[in-house]
Amino acid sequence: MLGGIFRLPTSLKELIIRDNSWLTSLEPMLGQPLPLELLWLVRCSALASLPDEPQAYGSLWNLQIKDCPAIKKLPRCLQQQLGSIDNKRLDAQYEVMASKPKTWKEIPRLVRERRRYAKQRAELTRQANRTIGEEEAE
Repeated sequence: MLGGIFRLPTSLKELIIRDNSWLTSLEPMLGQPLPLELLWLVRCSALASLPDEPQAYGSLWNLQIKDCPAIKKLPRCLQQQLGSIDNKRLDAQYEVMASKPKTWKEIPRLVRERRRYAKQRAELTRQANRTIGEEEAE
């Protein structure tokens, strides 16, 4: 079984990865900028690391990150680009991380949202663990 790190070729403009449990990290080729325009990561259970380089997301206009529980936090460079990405579909916890309160009054709302998404993430993890346990029993 393959596993681990996927080094992104510099000519790659679109990347869609779905239903993957072995990939743990996406990294650019050493010292090369990424011209990624479309990035979809859906149900990548082990993926925990994305490129954190300013040039990695400068061309990105379409982003989807859904059901990737190992990604605890989006890279800072990607967080900074979220406002300029035209089409994005993110799990809510990433949206909350990217939003900064403009006033002190917004902080309680953000805290409530983070708690709600943490509960949802915990429930998804429990469901995934049950599914894995059922598959191993078969």
